[in-house]
Amino acid sequence: MKDAEEITSKVVDFRKENRLDEAETILRDAIRSDDRAWQLWNQLGHVLVTTGDLSGAAAAFEAAIKLNPNGFWLWLSLGYTRKQLNQLDGAISATLKATELGSQPNEIGSALYNLGCYNCLAGKHDEVIEYIDRAINLDSNIREWAREDSDLTSLQDDERFAKLMMDK
Repeated sequence: MKDAEEITSKVVDFRKENRLDEAETILRDAIRSDDRAWQLWNQLGHVLVTTGDLSGAAAAFEAAIKLNPNGFWLWLSLGYTRKQLNQLDGAISATLKATELGSQPNEIGSALYNLGCYNCLAGKHDEVIEYIDRAINLDSNIREWAREDSDLTSLQDDERFAKLMMDK
């Protein structure tokens, strides 16, 4: 078997070229040969998200997490995939784990922003305000995302949200 790094690089190129069937075949063959490389499971998850196999993607990200439980981006990807599956409690719990693992302000800000969106979709508006506020404090560009994000539509008339959206 080729090493996981070489396969990952090839698959990333295939994903950029929208050669998703080839990417999936390469990954599944590599995983059949050796299922211990979290990078392969991660790439498979991304390919499957793109092809619309969200359940398969969630399973791939979960397999990657078992092999690399401290992978910030793995947890964030799992959270996003669960959100796409309308499994909001799972999206929130995976993304909370990502916030614990993020090491850069932009990572933590992105995870907090996603938590705000997922909580909004779940109707938990108090939590949304807290997460979006914390995210903006880490990265003021997040304010622009929040202004345009359809996940946050139900907060458009909330005074607290309007105050967060004002430039300081």
